Amino acid sequence: MYREQFDRWPQCKDNYDALLKAERRTIVMGDLPVMVQCNPARARSTEAKVDAASIAERPCFLCAKNRPKEQLAGQAIPDFEILINPYPILPVHFTVVSKEHQRQDAMPLEMVNFVDMTPQAVAFFNGAKAGASAPDHLHFQAVLKEELPLLSAVERLHRYSDGTVKLSTELGDFPMSFLSVIIPLSFEGMLMLAELPKFGGLPDGPEANPRDFVNTLVWMDNGDPEGDDSPKMRALVIPRRRHRPDCYFAQGEDKLAVSPGALDMAGLIVTPRREDFDRITAGDIAEIYRQTGLSAAELPEWYEGYPDFIKYTGR
Repeated sequence: MYREQFDRWPQCKDNYDALLKAERRTIVMGDLPVMVQCNPARARSTEAKVDAASIAERPCFLCAKNRPKEQLAGQAIPDFEILINPYPILPVHFTVVSKEHQRQDAMPLEMVNFVDMTPQAVAFFNGAKAGASAPDHLHFQAVLKEELPLLSAVERLHRYSDGTVKLSTELGDFPMSFLSVIIPLSFEGMLMLAELPKFGGLPDGPEANPRDFVNTLVWMDNGDPEGDDSPKMRALVIPRRRHRPDCYFAQGEDKLAVSPGALDMAGLIVTPRREDFDRITAGDIAEIYRQTGLSAAELPEWYEGYPDFIKYTGR
């Protein structure tokens, strides 16, 4: 599909070739080596206007009728189309879109189908107010799981013998708060999966939908070398309170154009501007996570708000 897409759409190929020049550096934060990537091509998504008025004024760029005529669509999951993301963060980057124009209201369980048939990938969901640049059209994305630092850390620290659910505070020293889930291939595991779309964050205001404020990642691991070595499905649920931090809206030297979605929250900070890449610090990243995510103190109370999920976990 990539070969055919590149032949048909040279501009898309140019954007992937540009990734070869993308710079990265590592900032170690506790148990997580956070990767910072300089990627100017992502300015389009980072700067996307996602307020209701702006969305109403533009055509939906994920609807088939509005896509570039050069863009191919794979047909592997019922009711969804698989697109090669033309503005990639990583060398393998898919966007999987609903054929029907419907709101980015909750994580689609089709993510499970995708990682089941593509076990080298991680599927991730940006809630409508948690990184989605198209909150009006249901979709999820996928990249290679080896690219995300948080996944490797979770697989190392959350062993099968530890139980199916762990809070980030129970696993180690992380700059963001999250829920780590091991999903057994059993009836109980199916019940756990069915609850994943119900998760959300701590939204601002009584009118907000909690599910708008969440990032969810789903993948198949490679087995536990210290115990049962059969692969299991895993999920990370990252509750959010805000889409963008204060530094995104600041002016002058106080501005950092970071608009965190699921990949940023999983330890890959994308900076479209070179000046931000050069000067962002561990303190800046910690503040971005603090403002957009939940605190360690808030995480247990948030988790206790999902009793239907808890009863299936044995926790």
